[in-house]
Amino acid sequence: MAWRRVELPAEVPGSLWLGSMPGRWEPWPESLAQAERVGLVLTVCLTEPEEVADLSPSYRQAVDAAQWPGRWLNLPIRNLDVPDDVERLRDTVEAVAATLRQGGAVLLHCAAGIGRTGTAAACSLKHLGLDAAEALRRVEVAGSNPQTALQSGLVNRF
Repeated sequence: MAWRRVELPAEVPGSLWLGSMPGRWEPWPESLAQAERVGLVLTVCLTEPEEVADLSPSYRQAVDAAQWPGRWLNLPIRNLDVPDDVERLRDTVEAVAATLRQGGAVLLHCAAGIGRTGTAAACSLKHLGLDAAEALRRVEVAGSNPQTALQSGLVNRF
């Protein structure tokens, strides 16, 4: 599945991409090529390390060998859940926003690129100045969204 671009506020020069775990459903070389094409600066992986190893061993190996482009952050969230550490979420969202404000390309992903990804993307858009409704609308247009009441509630409280 190809990465999907999120419409950012007009004053933010970067690009925000949402997707499934690289290499999970597409051939591994396609994931690497897409990362190079968009000029990836930061990747935020929202899955637990075991999930990465199980679903995309090539991605796990690339991250471990520092062969995945740009900076890589891991904010592990159980499927259909929210982060245990809200401060860590806040720090991660701040890193995403700073990269986007500097004109960088950011990829947010979980396993399928829907719930955890949509939740983190909406929180990032709120940090960039959008209200919750507009942040969620833009994330939905890009093909993701919070999947549970917990995830939606986190976006509203963030």
